[in-house]
Amino acid sequence: MACSRRACLVFMAFLGAIMAILGGVLIPVGNDVIYTSIKEGVVITPDSDAYESWIEPPVPIFMEYWVWDLKNPDQFKVGQKPVLEQKGPYCYREYLKKTDIVHNPNGTVSFKSSTKYVFDRDLSVGPETDKFTTVNLVAFTLGNFIQYSGRIPKDAVGLIHELANAELTLELSVHDILWGYEDAYLKLFQDFLGEGTIPSTQFGIFLGSNNTAGPVWTVNNGVKDLSMVNQVDVYDGMESLPWWSTPYANMINGTDGAAFHPYVQEDEQLYIFVPDICRSGYVLFDKTIKLKDIPVGEWYLPKELYANSSEVPDNVGFCTPDEYSCVPTGLINVTECYDGAPIYFSSPHFLYGENLLEFVEGLEPIEEEHRVYFALEMLLGVPFQVDNRLQINMRVEPFDFLPNAEGIAPLYMPILWLNESTVIDDENADLFKSDILAPQRLLYSFTYILLGLGGGMFFGSIIALIRSKPKKTKVDEEFLEDTVKYINRENDPDAHLYEPNM
Repeated sequence: MACSRRACLVFMAFLGAIMAILGGVLIPVGNDVIYTSIKEGVVITPDSDAYESWIEPPVPIFMEYWVWDLKNPDQFKVGQKPVLEQKGPYCYREYLKKTDIVHNPNGTVSFKSSTKYVFDRDLSVGPETDKFTTVNLVAFTLGNFIQYSGRIPKDAVGLIHELANAELTLELSVHDILWGYEDAYLKLFQDFLGEGTIPSTQFGIFLGSNNTAGPVWTVNNGVKDLSMVNQVDVYDGMESLPWWSTPYANMINGTDGAAFHPYVQEDEQLYIFVPDICRSGYVLFDKTIKLKDIPVGEWYLPKELYANSSEVPDNVGFCTPDEYSCVPTGLINVTECYDGAPIYFSSPHFLYGENLLEFVEGLEPIEEEHRVYFALEMLLGVPFQVDNRLQINMRVEPFDFLPNAEGIAPLYMPILWLNESTVIDDENADLFKSDILAPQRLLYSFTYILLGLGGGMFFGSIIALIRSKPKKTKVDEEFLEDTVKYINRENDPDAHLYEPNM
């Protein structure tokens, strides 16, 4: 049986209201479904979807090095400005794996992180046997130790230097500076003190860090509080750091940078703890872009982290050994953290440095090429692209007790800079789009279709009902008036005058 027009409109309005209500209900229900799915996927438990990826990253990671070649070593020794030339990149494939994993009853997970580097000639400008000239890091470390500790008589240093047949500048290979070479001073100490009296006669910036497991990390598993997932609780037995002068500077904040909490917001400061630079830092949101057709947020390390305490008062805690020993803006002094070695970190090419470029030649800082950068998928809190850049510098200065070092100009000498980088590959990008984005978009599309279509049907039907309501005509009004008068004629003496024409 066909329904009347008004009945059909009423039914359509009812159906539209049901669809709109269902769409509205699906919004929180859908959000709960997505939240539950994400939580089950990112918490650090053996049954979570991302557990295997947490143990061993599925995307390629690379460590690239650029060394600074000292072109005028003789002039440098007599106080002239060093002329430097960048050589690189020398690229290594980096393999990370978590080992010795222990799930603690308090909601944390402990583990060690094993790292292995394999040289990739195809992605490098040359073999790792390429040579370059740099300052003797051990010589200036020894000079710094003697100058400021007073533990060794200065008169003995010249003799040690001559007996070791050491030089203030060295020609080394890329492999040597990274992974180790036999140092003249260390060899002399071993010969003098006896075999086994010192750990090794080898010296290299990353000596002992290839194919080894580092200290124990303990992080939150996120089960009780998803916002705390991957947050560092204890590092190498420490809940705070011992090297800085304020509680703020010594705080261990954030994750290791491999992952953050889900549902990242644009106004957050995302903290990262970086053991290599002996401190925590943070990145800030810049803008939203698309990476392999996936919406991601661009995050960057702000220059304030490299600022002198005169510019950022909270940074006074990073002045060592006290607030009167602050380094220029652009540097991080890690001397205390590196057993007295005069090591200073910065951005590559002294990006953000204050007056540091005045003392060297050959550096050209470019923010896009030399800043720390994250492309972060903010729903899961996972970086899909990382460029983690850092420059290693050594403080050099004249030492009257070190032969041929009397005339050296005091400055911060760049040694090398690196970029630890990764970007999501096509396979994992497609997997993310099919497993995460597609179901989410389907759910939200269905919800908004119900809301839009149901709302349209409801309001459209209501408007149609209003417009279809019968209108009173003038004839109808006269007939109604005469009928009323006729019914009431007994009470009206003149009712016969108003009898309707029946």
